[in-house]
Order: sequence, then C-alpha cells, then structure tokens
Amino acid sequence: MNASREKLKEHFLRPKRRGDLPDPDGTGIVGNAQCGDILTFQIKVHGDTLDQVRFQCLGCGAAKAVASYIAELAEGKSVAEVEQIKMEDLFEDLKALPPSKWHCPFQALDALKMAIEDWRGKTGDGKRKTIDVEPVSAEGRCPYCQEILGEGLELCDTCELKSARRAKCGKEINLKG
Repeated sequence: MNASREKLKEHFLRPKRRGDLPDPDGTGIVGNAQCGDILTFQIKVHGDTLDQVRFQCLGCGAAKAVASYIAELAEGKSVAEVEQIKMEDLFEDLKALPPSKWHCPFQALDALKMAIEDWRGKTGDGKRKTIDVEPVSAEGRCPYCQEILGEGLELCDTCELKSARRAKCGKEINLKG
C-alpha cells in the first residue's frame, strides 16, 4: 500500500504530461456533476501509437494524480493496447485511493478512451460525457479545504492544517500538516 501511496503522491506533487497539445488528433472530456471534476485528455497519434498524451484537470488532488498516472502509462503504447486497459489492470497502483475517490480512475480512463474514439471518428470536435456519483455530505469533507476525507479516513492530504473540529458533530479530526 505504501508503494501505491508514494506513486500517487509523486504524480500529485509532480504531474507528468499536464497541458495542451497544439492541434490534437483526439480530445476526450469528462465532467463529474457531483464532485465538480472536469478532466480533458488530448492525444497525438503516429501510426497506431499514442505518440503524445496530455491532460488538464480542474478537480481534486486525486483526480490530478490519477490523470497524470494514466497519461504517463498510455503514452508510447499502441491504440489497441490502451483500448484494452481495464480498471482491474490499474488497481495495484491505485489501491491507495480512498473509496470516495475510486471514481477518479474511471473518469480518467473514460476521457482517454473518448480521445481515442474522437481520433477514430476524425471529427476533432472532442467527445464529452458527464457522470454523477453519490454526493458527499459536509461531514465527509475536511471543514477547511472541502476535500473528501473518505470512509474511516481522518487525515486530510490536501490542506496544511493539523487538526480541526467538524462543524456539525464536533468530532476532532487530525489533518496532515
């Protein structure tokens, strides 16, 4: 679990392949109405290989880290290889995600595969999808940065506060400093 956590932390702190591609061959965009994440993947294809993969993410740290991980994983692979990737293939490296963040890899993989679909369709307009997940109540979020804490998780990896009290129940939570 520690290796998984360290790998995700590295992608969070130093995201790889973030940015735009000029004149991309395909674009996939996924928006999550409940958590507010918006994720875009752009690809350049040379022959049948994903020559370049870039992402942009407006969302939580987990969404950014996972998008970076998947972009790095996909770049240089054949289109067929990437189309065959399933969530089960990614689980070992992403198992450190709390259950409240398990939608992030699905979003990223969807956006990447939609970029491939856009490339195959030669439209260049991009493919878009909006998904919903169960809303997370205020009790399940850090009271300061609003990051989702997850089930049984009392440490906030996003903000720099050491401890806080939840507004409704008064329970003290430890926040990673």
